Amino acid sequence: MSNQPFKDKVVFITGGTSGLGLATTKLFLSSSAHVFCVDIHPRSILTTLPSPNLTFHNCDVSSPTSCETAVSACIDRFSRIDILFSCAGILAPVATVVDLSISDFQNTINTNLCAAFYLCKAAIPHMKAQGGGSIVTVASTSGLFGDYGFCAYNASKAGLINLTRSIALDHARDGIRANVICPGSMRTPMAGKIGEGEPGKEFLERVPAGRVCDPEEVAKAVLFLVGEESSYMTGTSELI
Repeated sequence: MSNQPFKDKVVFITGGTSGLGLATTKLFLSSSAHVFCVDIHPRSILTTLPSPNLTFHNCDVSSPTSCETAVSACIDRFSRIDILFSCAGILAPVATVVDLSISDFQNTINTNLCAAFYLCKAAIPHMKAQGGGSIVTVASTSGLFGDYGFCAYNASKAGLINLTRSIALDHARDGIRANVICPGSMRTPMAGKIGEGEPGKEFLERVPAGRVCDPEEVAKAVLFLVGEESSYMTGTSELI
């Protein structure tokens, strides 16, 4: 097996400038892949990761037009997309169904769930034409079990799990694999200071490992799911 299994592969990553997306971007770049990094916030990724293999494209994944434009831009530059990692996501305000605003619910569903549909709808025809590809989406343990006060987030992640399964079933014969990862608590900007302070200590007592996971640990699982080692895996929900 090559020490650089992703050399010259074209990887399309959403939410790639922070958290899990950034950690995955770094791993793919270290494997000599071409990374097409998509995010609504450019931040300073092109400065902090000055790689000739990194391309940044501004995109609002909650917009179908913006997603279609981003996929077209990647195809214009590289003529293919080998790997699609749909990572961008948001948290809604903590509230019950009764108290959560309709706009917050819709924005969460659009960003976390609909975005994956928009991106896959645009990217899969190119993957099919080139003979295959691999897709990984990011759900959550919240999509499997739910959490108090996170009705929109729970619903979006649960929907994402079955959307990914549907993609896997629909396109397995096209040589396209689709899997979903379901991280638990992860140390990212979106999660804030989870696991810190007195409330954090009480929370960590319920975590088997006794700590919050790092994005790099989950990023390694992403590379496994799109690599040759998992070539027969599709439609799986990996609990991390």
